[in-house]
Amino acid sequence: MKVRTSYLNQKIISKNQAKAKVQMIIGIVMNVFYSFGVYAVIDGTAPKFYFALYIALMVPGVYLIWCSVQNKKWIKKAKQYDEIFSQDRDGVISAHEMGDKLGMKYFDLFVELEKIFRRGYFMNCTLQQGRNPSVIINNAQVGDAKGLGFMQMVCPKCGASTRIRSNTRGKCEYCGSVIQAPRVK
Repeated sequence: MKVRTSYLNQKIISKNQAKAKVQMIIGIVMNVFYSFGVYAVIDGTAPKFYFALYIALMVPGVYLIWCSVQNKKWIKKAKQYDEIFSQDRDGVISAHEMGDKLGMKYFDLFVELEKIFRRGYFMNCTLQQGRNPSVIINNAQVGDAKGLGFMQMVCPKCGASTRIRSNTRGKCEYCGSVIQAPRVK
């Protein structure tokens, strides 16, 4: 059974999911509460000049609901990108490669990725901008028992250098020999 590799920072994802729930609940409660005031004005049991007040008091609740929806949207997008990152074989995912998989222009894709990276949703990978925009999965670190990072391996047959995910096997890019990456603990 293969363990699925993930580059999501689960601590931050969980924190933002909880935040989105709280925002949604508070927003809904606020709007339900003030909608009774709006109903009272419409019903005629409250003065008409309160109508604008109740509507104004509903705006923060609507804003909280909108923030909740946005948080959930960014978490969903981060999970989509994580799926692409976890399937990568060489540790470098170009903007064109991601754009093809998601059906997006690479410029729009990098605007999204920049926002997701700024939110701290990813770990053990970096966003490289400039001439060849891409996401680089960082090298395996000590304690990387899940195989999140990549290691630079030298082929024992031809001496060529190849990046291989830690704790896995790969093929030499030049001669095709099987190379086993050592366990990183």
